Amino acid sequence: MRVKVLLLLISFSLLFAFSLPAWSAEKDEEADFTAYDLGEIVVSGEKPAAVTEMAITNEVTAEQIKATHSTNVAEALAHAPGVRVSTGKKNEPYISIQGFGQERLLVLIDGVPYYEQNYHKLDLSSIPTDNIAKIIITKGAPSVIYGAGAMGGVINIVTKKATTKMAASATFEMGEHGSDRESFSTGWKKGIFSYWLNYTHEETLGWRLSDDFKPVQGTIKGKTGTYEMENGGYRNNSDSQKHAIWAKVGVEFNPDSEYYANFYYIDREKGVPPSIREASRMFLTRPAFTPFNRWPKYDDWALDLSGKQKVFDQLTLRGKLFYHKHDDIYESYDWYDFKNNIADSLYNDESWGGKFFADYQPVSWDILRFSYHLTRDIHKEKNDEYLPFSKSYTYTGSLGLENEFALIKNLALVAGVSYDWFDIKGSNYNDTWNSKDDPVLPPGVEYGDLQAQRDNKTAPISHSFNPMGGLTYQIDKDTKLFTSVAKKTRFPTLQELYSTSGGNPDLKTEQSVNTTFGVNHAFGNLAWLELAYFYHRISDWITRDLPPDQGGNYLNFGKIRMAGFELNTEFYPPWVKNLVLSFDYMYNRAKDHSEGRVTDKVLNTPLHKFDVGLRYTVPRIGTRLDFNAIYVAQVYSRLPTPTYPKDPTIKSDSQMTFDCRISQNFLKYFEAYMAMNNMLDRDYEPEYGFPAMGRTVWFGLTAKY
Repeated sequence: MRVKVLLLLISFSLLFAFSLPAWSAEKDEEADFTAYDLGEIVVSGEKPAAVTEMAITNEVTAEQIKATHSTNVAEALAHAPGVRVSTGKKNEPYISIQGFGQERLLVLIDGVPYYEQNYHKLDLSSIPTDNIAKIIITKGAPSVIYGAGAMGGVINIVTKKATTKMAASATFEMGEHGSDRESFSTGWKKGIFSYWLNYTHEETLGWRLSDDFKPVQGTIKGKTGTYEMENGGYRNNSDSQKHAIWAKVGVEFNPDSEYYANFYYIDREKGVPPSIREASRMFLTRPAFTPFNRWPKYDDWALDLSGKQKVFDQLTLRGKLFYHKHDDIYESYDWYDFKNNIADSLYNDESWGGKFFADYQPVSWDILRFSYHLTRDIHKEKNDEYLPFSKSYTYTGSLGLENEFALIKNLALVAGVSYDWFDIKGSNYNDTWNSKDDPVLPPGVEYGDLQAQRDNKTAPISHSFNPMGGLTYQIDKDTKLFTSVAKKTRFPTLQELYSTSGGNPDLKTEQSVNTTFGVNHAFGNLAWLELAYFYHRISDWITRDLPPDQGGNYLNFGKIRMAGFELNTEFYPPWVKNLVLSFDYMYNRAKDHSEGRVTDKVLNTPLHKFDVGLRYTVPRIGTRLDFNAIYVAQVYSRLPTPTYPKDPTIKSDSQMTFDCRISQNFLKYFEAYMAMNNMLDRDYEPEYGFPAMGRTVWFGLTAKY
């Protein structure tokens, strides 16, 4: 280990030695990109819209993404206040905001929904950050004009748009074990025409576990004895490869009249590192499914056409038409050596729809916002290649109306309501011969053969009125109070409605009443601080953790309460020039109040989350130092349930990781850098059975024009 550290330090010293003779002091220039304003849902004027200030809202900027060396959206969100990111089954990051998992959040790319309909989520580590201008995170009470699905909040990933400065950049990174990343971007706004292009490629042969990792003996369902499914070093089956293309072209006649076409394509394949402790769900008969998997295909592409037009001084119209396609193949292998592929599960998802917004401001102190959303989703799946696709067709819609009233000095009031609906137009499934239901087979038929495609029971149309209200009050030039109350809902997923293991087509809509009260204050040029209390009262929580007499199906059974606070601050010490310190903390006491519960604890909800950052630019030579730390504690990976009251209580390992990025500009157009994640090489399992990445080091070079 000492030899590795020494080689690292020598390499880093040489890298900077070549750059030292070429230090240069650069003058401020026009930025080479700006945020794509048509990708935002709530548009602010000269000052932020009050509806964005009455809830806890955080922005992760491109500069912050760079400082944390976050190469994908999941990594960037891990450093955001109140957000927890962990990776476990299926090698997909699990994102939660104040205890609400990703399936209970509305995730958007430039205002376009990003999900597949069965689980209502997709892997956010697929989205590279090279094309991202900012990520807007709204918690508790996002505006009603966002549409349906924002029960726990909204994540809107806003991409880059060109400025009048012609820009071109290229980044090359290299790490250990065949790891490399290349990214190329260019953009320019000339007259009324604008374009932005980006290509990113990433690949690795696998990532390294901590040197402190100790192999354990795990179990495999249906097999006797124990097995060592991970022996350390480079993580078993952790290779991946990704290509991503982003393109944006448009015309801007003036700031009030612009039209754009926006496109992206992501081509990805990746391994799925298995649990080191247990391999459950081993089904070796057709259609087979095991916990030893790979994704040879995990692809997305989307196109949206967006426009904004001021009709007259008081009325501005905005619209968006979009299409999103997701395809994936999920391979199952019969053993953890990943040699014998026994089944390929396929998902095929399409979403297309439209959004329409109208902002009407009859007087300077009042604005009325209207929204209409309609999305048609088609989900197709089959458990193995030899079967036909089963299909589901759904519509999700929303009508929203919101008023912002600011006649009284320093006081802004917001009231709104949305009507959201979810309608399943049709759904079927593949009925196969199985030994449980069919002990005697007809001649020539094998278990797993298709009997017929049958229709699922029609689920009733789900609909909900969701009111919200809030206010902000400017006490003085440095202090502002804010509060909000909002009812938010989530419709059941297709998995919860129609899964062969627990689906229930009679499920109702989940509901949450989210309350926030907070204050922010600026201490001159020294610091700023925001402190906010939140309380979430959730009913009809969909769960299978039920008493045995309920049959093991999903039911609207859970009653969850979450109460806590967030503290966010930045400090600019006057005695040290160019030093910025940041500190974010979330406390969240989540309790299960369901009848018949065995415990009042709640899964996957951290009690504590700290984020600490240090940013410093060394005078004269301009070396940039970025240090970041994350601490997450008291998260439960497994709890006893009414069905299995003797199950153990398993708490995930606490996470305390330190990251750094050190960079140096040279020869005016170049930047050399070194980035290190998990600097202390800590061994921990953020999810039970899934050890985290050990110390990882990258060396990179960026050229900009």
